[in-house]
Amino acid sequence: MNGKLTWKCTENCGACCKLSPEEREDAISVLSNKDQDLFISMVANDGWCKFYDKSRRKCSIYNERPSFCNVRNLVKLFNISKDDFDKFAIKCCKQHIKHIYGGRSMEMKRFIRGIGQNTCYNV
Repeated sequence: MNGKLTWKCTENCGACCKLSPEEREDAISVLSNKDQDLFISMVANDGWCKFYDKSRRKCSIYNERPSFCNVRNLVKLFNISKDDFDKFAIKCCKQHIKHIYGGRSMEMKRFIRGIGQNTCYNV
């Protein structure tokens, strides 16, 4: 391993689909007014995206999802360099997975394994 971790989405996680506006203020603040309205319209009563199928842990509109749902668009949304994408995306995912499922959860362990990190305890 070269020491540089590469971000990779983890199947059956869905932590990013927890859209509770009070928990996602940073993300919402970088969106256009039109995208903010769309974001808010996607939030179900339980705070999860209304298009997230919790039983299958899959997005039901994945191929048509809004651009802000694509983690690769963090570069544009948060004005970060492409060189910093992996580090930024990994940090965001770790924080969100820890908040939703816990730092020692199976979701965190799968994420850590997927990005090739040896341990998840430095979340």
